[in-house]
Amino acid sequence: MSFSIGLDIGGTKIAGAVFDDKGEVLTQNAVPTPTDYADFLAACGELISEFDKACKQKAKIGIGIAGMIDSKHGTVFAPNIPCLEGRPFRSDCEKTFGRAVRVANDADCAALVEACDGAGQGYRTVFGLIMGTGVGGGLVIDGKIFEGAHGLAGEIGHLPLPFRDAADGPLVDCGCGQKGCIDKSIGGPALARLYKAMTGKQAEAEHIAIRAREGDTEARRVLDQFYTTVAKAMVTVIHSFDPDIIVVSGGLNDLPSLYNEVPKRWGRYALCKALCTKFAAAKYGAISGIRGAARIGR
Repeated sequence: MSFSIGLDIGGTKIAGAVFDDKGEVLTQNAVPTPTDYADFLAACGELISEFDKACKQKAKIGIGIAGMIDSKHGTVFAPNIPCLEGRPFRSDCEKTFGRAVRVANDADCAALVEACDGAGQGYRTVFGLIMGTGVGGGLVIDGKIFEGAHGLAGEIGHLPLPFRDAADGPLVDCGCGQKGCIDKSIGGPALARLYKAMTGKQAEAEHIAIRAREGDTEARRVLDQFYTTVAKAMVTVIHSFDPDIIVVSGGLNDLPSLYNEVPKRWGRYALCKALCTKFAAAKYGAISGIRGAARIGR
């Protein structure tokens, strides 16, 4: 039996798993994302070694990363992982792991696996949206990742939030050079900032979601505004790509009522008011990106 490893690298954690050739998870783990490049490579290497030991072979490796990939040179531009800037990431990984490594955008990985056998199965155009620490996007057409000429297709996180107003929360600088881009408007930290702005209290995104499920009126009021902001961001996806379905993965993909509330609101901002675009949770949830990375590695 052959095995494949998928790593999903974001601004706060490196998550990974090893899969058998039937797609079953053998084991998985996650570690914090280091800020130093040498430590970053070492953390990836430790996970790879752990997974190799679990499957008793040198498994194939695919890495999905929250950034723009230069497939020719193997470099990455990732505003939320600044230690990668200008580094020959792919070749360094291959030297560290002692084998070939495939590197792709994390949202592309998630979109691919969801299009092939997940929530987007059966749809011709699938947009994979990651809502986590940051925001990313990937597009799959007819079962194939569409990267564009420079690997930038689907990177909605670093576009301006349309129809922005003060209710959408504080304007925050981004590593992309903008203030208040989509990445800084609908990710987990953005939800926490909005909560503080509206209530004067501090809470992480996951705790805001928990409080809303428990009936907390302040948390529900904040999420109500947050869903309007997400709807504005989705108009960028719809106007740019007009996908059949938007599939959401990442740490915010299980916010209460997300999939009912956002489609109710995006008609306020879209040119077409009677949209038939589907908006759905990823079948594989938080491990969509990991599973997709392992697929490209295989």
